[in-house]
Amino acid sequence: MKYVKILSLAAVAAMALMAFAASSASATALYSNTTKLGAGSVIDFSIPSGKTAVLVDTTGEELDTCSTSTVKGKLSTATTGAIEELTWSGCTFPTNTITKGKLEVTGGAETKGTVKADATIEVTINTIFFGSCIYGVTSGTSVGTLAGNPAVFTANAVAEKFSGSNLACPETSKWTGTYNATSPEKLHVETE
Repeated sequence: MKYVKILSLAAVAAMALMAFAASSASATALYSNTTKLGAGSVIDFSIPSGKTAVLVDTTGEELDTCSTSTVKGKLSTATTGAIEELTWSGCTFPTNTITKGKLEVTGGAETKGTVKADATIEVTINTIFFGSCIYGVTSGTSVGTLAGNPAVFTANAVAEKFSGSNLACPETSKWTGTYNATSPEKLHVETE
């Protein structure tokens, strides 16, 4: 169950990275203070001390909880970016990122954007109860929102069980967590 949770967290983290990318279709842009970000900009998110990333099954049963999680990536365009680091620690079960994927930030209202996966993201959780569970999201899946100044990435993603998982693993899991932008300074979304 922990792996499901971690996968969900990974998906959310990935989405957080994409959140720093602006969507041209929605006229959304990412900024550090008053500087508009673009290709090559590095964005970093982490769960603040005292908070957790949680993965639950569709009945609300907790599968995994991690006290530390980070998502770091680099923008390749103004709207998307590859996840370079998606880490989990202090988890109920061993949790690892298999496929880091990419994220994209799309249109929103003024200082809020939607974070979506722009490529598949996979996380494995090795539980005592179910064995190895692989959860992930595919391109186009919403993983959460990016809002505020400085930005906070709120993960709220439904991840599916991927091939290679033990049969006993739940079919879907939901990843929730709150990640603060640690870099760049005063990261935020603006509608242009």
